[in-house]
Amino acid sequence: MLKNLSLPTKVSIIFFPFFFAAVALISYFNYSATQEQMMSQVQSGATAQANTIREALVNMMVTNERIDDKYLQKVSSSGDIRDISILFRLDSLHFDEERLKDDEVRTRLIRREVDVWDKNKNFGKEVFNTTVPQWFLTCKKKIHVTKMITNLSADKPALLHSCEEMEALIPFVAEKKCTNCHNVQIGSVLGAAVMRVPMETTALHLEENALRSLYVFFGFMALTVVLNGFVFRQFINNPLKKLITAAESIGSGQKFDHPLTNDFANDEIGKLASSFELMQKNLDRVQLELVKGERLSAVGQMASSIVHDFRTPMTTLSLTAEYLQKHETLAPEQRTKKFEQLHNSIRTINDMMQELLDYSRGNFQLNCKQVSVEAFAESLQKDFEPRFEDSNIRFGLRCQCGGTMSVDKDRLHRVLGNIINNAQDAIPENGMISVLIEEKNGDIRFVIQDTGKGIPEEIRSDLFEPFVTFGKKKGTGLGLAIVKKIVELHKGMISFSSEIGKGTEFVITVPRNPLI
Repeated sequence: MLKNLSLPTKVSIIFFPFFFAAVALISYFNYSATQEQMMSQVQSGATAQANTIREALVNMMVTNERIDDKYLQKVSSSGDIRDISILFRLDSLHFDEERLKDDEVRTRLIRREVDVWDKNKNFGKEVFNTTVPQWFLTCKKKIHVTKMITNLSADKPALLHSCEEMEALIPFVAEKKCTNCHNVQIGSVLGAAVMRVPMETTALHLEENALRSLYVFFGFMALTVVLNGFVFRQFINNPLKKLITAAESIGSGQKFDHPLTNDFANDEIGKLASSFELMQKNLDRVQLELVKGERLSAVGQMASSIVHDFRTPMTTLSLTAEYLQKHETLAPEQRTKKFEQLHNSIRTINDMMQELLDYSRGNFQLNCKQVSVEAFAESLQKDFEPRFEDSNIRFGLRCQCGGTMSVDKDRLHRVLGNIINNAQDAIPENGMISVLIEEKNGDIRFVIQDTGKGIPEEIRSDLFEPFVTFGKKKGTGLGLAIVKKIVELHKGMISFSSEIGKGTEFVITVPRNPLI
């Protein structure tokens, strides 16, 4: 799915989800740590406030032997701490009986006890059973139940909301100076301070801090995207485009006008460009060597083929001339036959030379004229029948159509002769070559069949390529390449079918009047 996308898009798709996840985790842990720190500060502040109140109450009792109601009313709300209450039981204070005999004192203590317990009914005897502060997470809106905080890291809420508040129960433990008014042992719990600390301000500070962090993050993100886009475009995208253009130029065989490394810095892409430039130099060198090698190979292959193929007709010429020299007195029929052999060898050499000239020039100029089909068939029969009289190969030609056709007679004659010669070379002994000329769909169709050994499978796909030959006694290996070229110039078609051990059939179709 990603393979067709651009490199920046791939990087964005892969990188940004992980980046956002990392930022989200960092933000959450930062929020959680800040929240824990702020709640710890609230606990420290509440404890300090409770200790201050306790010290004030002790001093009042030592100095005045009573606690001022106005002071209790004043400390019930102090700073961020709200609803401070002093919980006690009359019997938990352990006053002397003499002090409690005063009806005013007893009445005042009972009234205070009733007032504070009406507001804190949720606390029971456990107030006097612990000497360590207890913390609770409560909800002013009663959305969730009160939760006791035993471990701040584990028990703190995931997020602070407007309904959250912390509630503290801080016991007042008797000290030595408390024994002046209370008949208790040091360390006994006389009462406790209950205070509630709303968390709205804390939650607001946390949210503001989180929002500031997000604003900073998105600001840097936008700046990073812009800078990365500029850096990527300037130092990666543009150099890569140049490398792509260079690679396409190398692939198409073009050369650079100036050194490729001049356009790149000395970084990884610059080193890659240097490798490209070195590769081009090596490719140019190898290409020159290959061209030289191919030229030498082609020249050698053609020269070898020419020397080998010209040897047969030249041998025939030499032997015939030597025979005529030794037998000066020959019967007219024998002399005519020997001169016919000389003419055939000379014509073979001329045909082979013409094939080489046509192929080396690369352009064939046809001289098309209206030719009688029957007359063309007679010329083929007259030319080829004598060649097979003294051989064990039978030759037959049938013409089943008349009229005229617009062709280059000499070149078409050589086309058919080339195929017939190939068929003759492919027949080991006691075979047959047949030529059928017929009309099909308004075109002239030449069908050449032989009973030879067939065309090997491995050369069939390249049969009309130059220098492709198999088991031939003569020929340059250019014959069928030239045959196909001449047939195509006549706007015709050539095809073949072959079966090993049974023979081959070539079919040439040319229009009667091609538009040349």
